[in-house]
Amino acid sequence: MKRLFISQPMKGKTDEEILEVRERAIESAKQRLGEDVEMIDSFFEGAPHDASPLWYLAKSLEMLSTADIAYFAKGWEDARGCKIENECAIAYGIDVVEDYSNAEEIGMNFGVALDLLKKGCRVAREGWNGKGMFVVYQKGYPDGIPCNEQTAKAWGMNEGDLFKCNPYLQIRQVDGSHSMWVPSIGDVLAEDWVVVG
Repeated sequence: MKRLFISQPMKGKTDEEILEVRERAIESAKQRLGEDVEMIDSFFEGAPHDASPLWYLAKSLEMLSTADIAYFAKGWEDARGCKIENECAIAYGIDVVEDYSNAEEIGMNFGVALDLLKKGCRVAREGWNGKGMFVVYQKGYPDGIPCNEQTAKAWGMNEGDLFKCNPYLQIRQVDGSHSMWVPSIGDVLAEDWVVVG
């Protein structure tokens, strides 16, 4: 079972709010990994009465070092300790899930949207008329995957040959189908991008 570390802003939060975020983190990690996870208990009890923020961060990093996956809760990007934990997780190859539900609801440009896409968010434009449409970033297959019959035939390859694919963007259409997607000039210049659930 994979071990889950949860990084979350705690200042001004009630115990109930903290625990609610932890439940959401566990579900998100299970979905990402396709298996149950064991939560690393990083809710400190019995800390020295004069413990500094740096003391807490040192203890957190020690726990992070034992994790397989780290979940960064809503607002993490504005919390000093969470940002340091995020940098360490990425630098040392720990799988990361980042909650960007704090992202601007309106006025987000395509540059910001693209950064969020690369971090695993789904984005859409407020100006799109189609209900349920959104864009995702696909990491591709730089090492290749075996061709199925349809792909092999289309590319003049043999079934089972390695098919290498660079990263690309994909859109969910109104009818639920998916297509590769390239933004129009209107999409690139728009400032109505939003993060969708």
